[in-house]
Amino acid sequence: MGALKTERAASLVSLSFAMIVAACAGAATEEIDAQMIPAAEAQPLPVEDRRIEDEIIYFVLPDRFENGNPDNDRGGIEGGRLKDGYDPTDFGFYHGGDLQGLTQRLDYIQGLGMTAIWLTPIFENNPVQGPEGKESSGYHGYWITDFTNVDPHIGTRDAFKTFVDAAMHAA
Repeated sequence: MGALKTERAASLVSLSFAMIVAACAGAATEEIDAQMIPAAEAQPLPVEDRRIEDEIIYFVLPDRFENGNPDNDRGGIEGGRLKDGYDPTDFGFYHGGDLQGLTQRLDYIQGLGMTAIWLTPIFENNPVQGPEGKESSGYHGYWITDFTNVDPHIGTRDAFKTFVDAAMHAA
């Protein structure tokens, strides 16, 4: 019975893949009147003239992007990685990226042709959790403990305001 289910699933995947390829091939034969422009030369519409479907969104996890301020790597917490959550040698812990780093690299993001930025949550997080021997940190932003404050590993409210102002100015 299990082999039959696996065989049916494989057939469905093959059929779905074939339909996608056929659809793409059909679309490729249509004439498209579009000019390709390198991202660095592209000029997006002014932000007030763009619709959401016009945006090219860059999804970013601040902790993994750019460390603009090493002073906040440990979030102001003392006691080592199992307290502060910082260990750039372990993928399950904070690595040091922050809002200041994002602000400093807005030109890079814009140079990719991006017109909008989607951040993982930047709110204050539980820095470390998990059973003994399986601990990890809230570097991803999804262990929120306070929706009114920026996580100190990522920056401050002022750093967030600076980032937003700079991103809006770049738009």
